[in-house]
Amino acid sequence: MPIRKKTDKIVWLASYPKSGNTWFRAFLTALMNDGKVEINSLVTDGIFSDRRIFDFITELESRDLTDREVKMMIADVYRFLSNQADKLNIIKVHDAFETDDSGFNIIPEDATSCAVYIIRNPLDIVGSLANHSVCSMQEATDMLNDKEFSLAKQTGNLNRNAQFRQHVSDWSSHVNSWTQKPGFPVKVIRYEDMLSKPNETFSQVVEFMGIEATPKQINDAIHASSFEQLSRQEKEKGFAEKTRKSKKFFRTGKMGIWKEELSPAQISEIREKHQEVMRKFSYW
Repeated sequence: MPIRKKTDKIVWLASYPKSGNTWFRAFLTALMNDGKVEINSLVTDGIFSDRRIFDFITELESRDLTDREVKMMIADVYRFLSNQADKLNIIKVHDAFETDDSGFNIIPEDATSCAVYIIRNPLDIVGSLANHSVCSMQEATDMLNDKEFSLAKQTGNLNRNAQFRQHVSDWSSHVNSWTQKPGFPVKVIRYEDMLSKPNETFSQVVEFMGIEATPKQINDAIHASSFEQLSRQEKEKGFAEKTRKSKKFFRTGKMGIWKEELSPAQISEIREKHQEVMRKFSYW
């Protein structure tokens, strides 16, 4: 089994929704579990927006708190988690890297070791987002371009969902927030490189995270977490992270599918909105 580096600080697995975060967590699971992965038992340590973590540490009932109040406290929750931990915590996050109402970062930099930021061509995100949200391609395009776009929106002022509201913002703002603002190391990996040159890409990230693994262990984990393997498991056992309305979580696993799915108007709309960041990460 690979060895994680000796630190109690947090590694964030950050991404815009539908960019490959679950795939990467499945890879880590296989890497830490002798080449085996069970999609409903991933070895990473939850998601930043999980109410249960917040409630357990604060001993509060977050259903009675507003989103603003939660955001004022959540950094301290993860500082406490980091201080109490005796191992590296690897936590998924879809929130943009932003501040609370007092101007403090909601992601605690002093409790952080580093972050892996997974980025994907926004044109390909649209179809996956539409599938996950059970909406039209145009509605998904609008989400991608919306600075107010959030996941797990609350009904009324209080927190009633299993997860807190996650302010994602538009695609470019999300990418810029995680690649420009943090005061800790951030490793950016492209979804497309995970597909086209997996051994090189995954090996670089494993080294960045401080995980000791042999080339064979990495290669075995790549094969165990392939799209075909994950899709087969979902078909046989279901997947807890799939929304109730969507037909399946693992959709195609391809790049360039936007050429078949998006209208010329939708392609132009996305490119016009995000051309600067798309060019920066070779999506043009």
